[in-house]
Amino acid sequence: MRMIVDLKIRCEAPTDKHVCAIVGKEIETDLVPVVGMELDDPVWEKPRSIERITINPTEGYYYLYVGDDTAENRDRCDQRKQLYYRNGWTRLER
Repeated sequence: MRMIVDLKIRCEAPTDKHVCAIVGKEIETDLVPVVGMELDDPVWEKPRSIERITINPTEGYYYLYVGDDTAENRDRCDQRKQLYYRNGWTRLER
């Protein structure tokens, strides 16, 4: 079954707070995620805890929430976004 992870990259500059990007990744796996497990990805310094799971058996996926990222300014947001893209994450539209 597919696991879908997406997250927001938020700019936290005092005068420029905004969502810089929403990135996502789909993973095909036989594993069954459980809240509290940790998910590892090359982008992160350490694995992230799975905080919430939504299951869609009709379309065959688990949607995992592992938190969002923050950066201190617009340039750092763009750098973070490019790091995600280089590691197989894609741009998501909402």
